[in-house]
Amino acid sequence: MRKEKVIKISIILILIIAVALIINFVPTFKLKTKNMKLIKGNWLELYYEKEEAAALDAFNYAEKKAEYLCKKLALKQKYKIKVFIYDKQSTFQTKKYGLVALLLNLDWYIGDNVGSTVILTSPANPGKVHTYESVKETLPHEMVHAYQYLINPRMKKWLKEGVALYLTNGGQLKRGDLQRLKIPTYEDIQTENPVKFANINGYTFADKYIEYLDRKYGWSKILQLIKTNDCKKVFNKTAKEIYNEWVEYLYAYYN
Repeated sequence: MRKEKVIKISIILILIIAVALIINFVPTFKLKTKNMKLIKGNWLELYYEKEEAAALDAFNYAEKKAEYLCKKLALKQKYKIKVFIYDKQSTFQTKKYGLVALLLNLDWYIGDNVGSTVILTSPANPGKVHTYESVKETLPHEMVHAYQYLINPRMKKWLKEGVALYLTNGGQLKRGDLQRLKIPTYEDIQTENPVKFANINGYTFADKYIEYLDRKYGWSKILQLIKTNDCKKVFNKTAKEIYNEWVEYLYAYYN
């Protein structure tokens, strides 16, 4: 009897957890919200809610950047990226992580990709951390991630974010900043967790990693790395050796 009771309780708990997970992820099932309108371009199909002026501004900005980004990433065919812009930051966040995102206090989180599709907070309502311009500039950044997904869906986050920042909205690290900012360790940059990535100042440092690789080895090597995730194959050096070279570069140019 006791064994049967334990089994019954376990089944009930599993069902409760399963239902809770389904409820949590309901917002992610459909990216398009009610009454969204569509703007079509040569490179984008952008859906938006009520903030039309901000959506059109972001659309025009991204359309001008798209061809350059595709050429830099050596895409051999033209891809039209779908973009969904939400008037509320909370709506955007639940489209990626479900209802649990509302409990995580991610004020900095305003843009992402779902495969080759981009989702974004409206520049008109940037939240507490960002500005209208910084949200608008995030759209090309997320487009890079959409293109990266088409090239290699298993790219490492450090490389993925570094390339996107380098090609779009990076450049936060300035000379002298190393006196107040800690360089992420080699172990740190292995993370695939977006919250940890933000906490190790990944958005400040990752583009400087790509900057170093571009100056030292050339952009063609970076394109090979994007496809392979393999430093040894591309540079004939281990990832740790490349990391150590990068740290030396930082101290030489940004200390």
